[in-house]
Amino acid sequence: MRATWRPAVVLCLLGLVAGDEASRDDSHVTLALDWAMNWGEWGPQVYCPLGTFAYAFQLKVELEDAIDDTAMNGIELFCRDPVFVGHDGIPPRKNAREFTITSTVQRWGDWRGKRECDEGYLTGLRMKSEEDQGFFIDDTAANDLEMQCDWSTTTLNGGGDSWGRWSNWVSCPHGWVICGIETRVEADSATDDTALNNVRMFCCNMNVTAPP
Repeated sequence: MRATWRPAVVLCLLGLVAGDEASRDDSHVTLALDWAMNWGEWGPQVYCPLGTFAYAFQLKVELEDAIDDTAMNGIELFCRDPVFVGHDGIPPRKNAREFTITSTVQRWGDWRGKRECDEGYLTGLRMKSEEDQGFFIDDTAANDLEMQCDWSTTTLNGGGDSWGRWSNWVSCPHGWVICGIETRVEADSATDDTALNNVRMFCCNMNVTAPP
C-alpha cells in the first residue's frame, strides 16, 4: 500500500546542502509543504548561482486526456541578479542574463511557459495534490503550483491540472527569497505513473551576494 501524505516542518534553518551547482557559502531556509504525496525518490538539491535568486518559474505538465495521467512532471526556476528584476514600477529587464535550474524531471508532458514576478523575487509557494485514489483508479499526485512574489498577495499560477486540493502557503522570512529546489519524483512503473509528487524550495538571504 503506497503512502498518501507526509507531515512536514514548514520552516527549518539548515546549513548549506549543495546540489549539482557550485556550492553556496550561505545558510538557507527550507520550505516544506504540509500536504503532498510520497511516491518516488528525492532528487538533487539545486541552487541558483551565488548572487542570483528565483524570480520566475514554469511547470512541465501532462494534459488531462492521457490514458495514464501524471499531471505535474517537473518544475523549473529562473534565476537573476537583483539589477535585472523588476522594481519600483520598472518591469524585469528584457533579454537580461538569467539561469535556469531544475531538480528531477519526468519525461511526460510539456512546459507550460514562464510565470514571472513583475517586481522582485519568488518568496512562497503552495501546491495542489491528489490523494491516493485506490487500486483501480488513476493516481496523479502533484497537479499544480502557485508561487508568491515579494511576500505580497501577488501570486502566479503555473497552469497545471485540476485534481486534488491545495496545501497551505509556505513563505520565506522577510529579506530571504527562493534560491533553490528539490523535487520528489516517481520513476516509470509498469502500472500507474504519478511523476512529480512533492517539492522543497530553499530561501537564501538577499544580503549575501556573489564575491567581486
